[in-house]
Amino acid sequence: MTITAVGFKTCACGAKRGYDDERVAEKALGKAQAKRHRAGDRKGTRRGLHRENRFYECSFGLYHLTSQSRAAYYGAAA
Repeated sequence: MTITAVGFKTCACGAKRGYDDERVAEKALGKAQAKRHRAGDRKGTRRGLHRENRFYECSFGLYHLTSQSRAAYYGAAA
């Protein structure tokens, strides 16, 4: 099994990784979630594990992964 890397760019908005389109961001999200699941399984519990759960588009046009809910990101009361 070969693991292929997902191409990313550094974004001017200050986030570490930016992805060009939704398809690539979705692929990166899946890889990040799988990595967290494997780490949790090795540890024995997934409790307290930082886990990305969605991606969003920044004002510079790139997509980023985040663990924040949509409500928390937009400042609404959850």
